[in-house]
This record gives sequence, C-alpha cells and structure tokens, in this order.
Amino acid sequence: MRALSASVVLSSITLGGWLAGAAAQNVDVGAVPASSSAPGGLDGNSENLPPGVIPQPSVDSPGVVTGVTLGELYTDNLMLAPSGKPKQTSWITEIQPFIKSAYSGPRLSGVFDYTLTGYLYEGQSRHNQLTQNLDTHGTLTLLSQHFFLDGSALYGRQVINSELPAGSGTFFLDNNSANVARATLSPYWIQDLGKVGTAMLRYSYGRVWYNNKGIPAQSNDLLVGISDITSNALQFNLVSPQYETWSWNFGYSDQRIEFDSGRKSRFAMVRLGAAVQIRDNASLLADVGKENKFLADGSVDRLGASFWDAGVEWSNTRNHFKVLVGHRFYGRSYQLSWTHTAALLTTAVSYVERPTDLNQQLLGQGADAIPSLGFPLIPSLREQRVYLMKRASASAAYEMPKGILRVTLYDERRTYFLLGSAQERVANAEVAWLFNIGPFTTLTPTYGWQRYRHQDGQTNYNQYAQLAVVHQLNPKNFASLRLRRDSRNVSIGSAGARGYRANVIFLQFTHLF
Repeated sequence: MRALSASVVLSSITLGGWLAGAAAQNVDVGAVPASSSAPGGLDGNSENLPPGVIPQPSVDSPGVVTGVTLGELYTDNLMLAPSGKPKQTSWITEIQPFIKSAYSGPRLSGVFDYTLTGYLYEGQSRHNQLTQNLDTHGTLTLLSQHFFLDGSALYGRQVINSELPAGSGTFFLDNNSANVARATLSPYWIQDLGKVGTAMLRYSYGRVWYNNKGIPAQSNDLLVGISDITSNALQFNLVSPQYETWSWNFGYSDQRIEFDSGRKSRFAMVRLGAAVQIRDNASLLADVGKENKFLADGSVDRLGASFWDAGVEWSNTRNHFKVLVGHRFYGRSYQLSWTHTAALLTTAVSYVERPTDLNQQLLGQGADAIPSLGFPLIPSLREQRVYLMKRASASAAYEMPKGILRVTLYDERRTYFLLGSAQERVANAEVAWLFNIGPFTTLTPTYGWQRYRHQDGQTNYNQYAQLAVVHQLNPKNFASLRLRRDSRNVSIGSAGARGYRANVIFLQFTHLF
C-alpha cells in the first residue's frame, strides 16, 4: 500500500473500518428537516446553498446552527397493511427541535448533531412517539503532536428484520424498529522516528446497545435474543517517510467483538506494503501479510491465512484511480476506487471486499461504513454471523445551469462462512433531479429502487417515488411540501413477510434561530 502522510496517519483508523464515525440512516420523510443536507454532494458550509438547505458546521468551519421544524403529515397506511386488508389512515403532527454545532480549538475539536422529534397521532390511531438522532465525535489533544483521544457517540433507529415490513419513516407503526446506540473511546500515540518513518499505536473501545424504548409496538419479540456487544481493538502502524521513490508501511490490527450472551468474533491482520513511484503521478503497489481464516464450522484460525495483492495508483488534477488484485483465503480478491472531479461533473466508483459482521459494520467509519441510500442495506439485527462482504458503488452528480442531477448505484453481496449458509444480495438505484424554480424555490423529483434477496430465497422489491418542493421565505425560514409513495412486493415470503403500498403527504416549516 502506498506510504501515508503523517496527517493521514493521525486520522487513519484502518481496522477494517470498524470505529464509529457516522450513523447510517434510512431516508425518512418524517425524521429530518426538509433538505437538511445539500443535494448533489454540495458543501453544506457554502455561502451559496440551495433554498432550504441547513448549513452544516464542521471542524473546518465551526459554528452553531439551531432551529425547529413544525410539520403536518398524512399517511393512508399507518401500519403498512398488505393489499386487500383494512388500512389505517392518520394525520400526524411533528415537532422537531435540532442543534448542529462544531468546535475547533488548540486542544479540542469536534462536531455535535442532535435532533429530537415528537409525533402526535390523530384519526384512527392515537399514539405519541419520540425519536432521537445523535451523531457526535471529537478529538482531544493530550500531548501536542503525540498523544490524542478520540471519542464518538451515535444514536438512531435501525430495521430489526429486513425480511419483514419496514416503512421509510419513524412515524410508521410497523413494529420492526430498534434504537441502536454506539459509542467509542480511542486513545492513540503518534511518534516521528525520523528517517525510519512515523509510528502510531492505538487502542479503541467500542460498545453497541439495542433497545426499543419509546417505539409504539404491539410486541417486542423481534428484539429477543439480540445481544449488546463490546469491541476491543489494538492497532499499530509504521509508515516510511514521504516523497521517496520507494516507500513502505507495516501494520498490525486485532479486534475482538464480544457479545453479552457469550459469543464473540475476532478480526486480525498483519500487513507489509511497498510502493515505487514510476512517474510523477503514478506508483506501483504491493502488499503481503497474514489474516484470520474463518472456517465453515464457525471457528477462526487466527492469522492462519496468507494474502497478497498488487496494483497501481494514478492521479492528476481531476482524477484519482487505484486498483489492486490479489489472493485471500476465500480466493481471488479485488479492490478498486476512482474519483473524477470536473467543473460540472463529479463521479465516484468503488469496489471493496472483506470479512465482516453486522456489529463491525455498525461501528464502521469512512468508505467501509454502512451507506444510506433510502433503503435498509444491513442484514437483520438478528443476523450476527461473520460474512464476506463484496460491495460495489457508483455515484455521479452533474451540475446544470438550473439544477443538479444525481445518480447513485449500489450492489452488495454477502456470503456467510458458516457451513450451509446461502448468499444475500442487495442492489439499489436512485435518481434525483433538483430544479431551481426562481432564486428561492426548488423542485426535486426522486425515484429509488431496491432488490433484496435473502438467504432463504425471499426476495423483496422496494420502490419509492417522491416529489419535493422547497421555498425559502428568508435566510431564517423555509417551507417544504413532499409527496411520497412507497411500495414493496415480496416473492417466496417467509412467515410474516408481506408487501404493502403507502402514500405520504408531508408539509413542513423550519425556522433557524
């Protein structure tokens, strides 16, 4: 692997992408303010934000943004009843205060993002519900240039069982949601060794909790048997100095995921990498090492398998391309990443594969974190075995004189190592086109599609179509109207699985203080 700079080492967490950094949330027409992030990948801190986009403070652009959203929502299928069955309609009032902040100082830096949403139900179903979403992380400098402490905390909802009905909104009373809390604490030491390179030693502690407090439900049985987990991990990296024709790096990582019920998973790897610069903007790469071998009986042979890979990395002012081909204990392996940034078009393509499990993904960060594309992508919370993840994704954003067109594609295959297990596959596509209707109004039609094939053969076909209109009244106030239709068809369904149709009308008003 190509030698990393000291700044990259400071922020790098390479234990297979397991440390918590961002919560994966389903697109939720009832959980976030309208247009809470810039479409098309635009910088949320820009001064030229589209109408209705809330500024997102960051460490590079610190500050505080607070506000409240008031909304009125109507759905014609509150309990996600199947076709031919009685459906419950309801008007739902939403009250949603939020705070987004970031701080950057000589000793402490970090971000804090918290939203509290209350729902008041009318009509045939009278319920009160509170949902919370928290995403906060920061870094404390204990000894300048040497000793640091990272921490993070995340809280939000996940789908318990992806084979059963699950609405894309926390206001749906589908009894298939759980609160998932994640926290990490990670002290690490950086040492400059001169001509030898830069070393980092890091320990990380992580914890995942599951509960369904505050979720109106007829039964809590879906959470029975789902165990909280603790993660302990150790990492060591030694990276050669920069700007040499030849460079190298050495790394060791070991993570133990222990379930409160007594089960455990373990991920370990030792790697030696080298790179040689063949041109000003191109290098040849190679890695060798050993990793855990996951066996069909559920056991793990620690560092029992050798691996290697080789490839090339190339970049210029608009492109960065990297490809690796190698061999691991499960067979031929591949890795690819490509980004292209031009004046009007931004594209990104990636492919990654590695052994992982649900809780390692929930504690994931960076490219290996669980993405959010409008549908559930993770396995059931009840599925906690180790699997081989093969994930491919592509996105493109094209900026036009009066709008932005964004396309996202995603495909993930999961092969469980346990004997007798079948493969899961999830494929998604989403297209969103933002039109500027005058200087203060946008119109955004969106269409999303998913095919989710489970291990037992059940296949879910999910679709949604949404039309959103956002109008900026002034810099502190904006309103939005969204019309959304969700549908799901199920083939070879397991017990309790069913399709449904749901329509939602959602009117919101947001005020920034």
